[in-house]
Amino acid sequence: MAVDEEKIKNAFGNKKYTWRTVRGVAKETGLDPMIVTKYIMTHEDEIVKSSMPNEKGETLFTSRLNRRSQSPWVRIISAVKNRGG
Repeated sequence: MAVDEEKIKNAFGNKKYTWRTVRGVAKETGLDPMIVTKYIMTHEDEIVKSSMPNEKGETLFTSRLNRRSQSPWVRIISAVKNRGG
């Protein structure tokens, strides 16, 4: 796995956040947002897109591993409130 991909994967695995914006992942990794976007587009088997944007209208993403590890209550709460990071 390339160094950039490893950084992005680690950012999506950051337990501090459930849902991430491209901007947030780019900031954490120091990578260009286009590189993060390309990773998301080429790893649709690993990344889940939220049906709702954050309060700024930005698309939110999470890893499938993060999604599976959430309890049903956390999923409900996340669906009710605006989330981002």
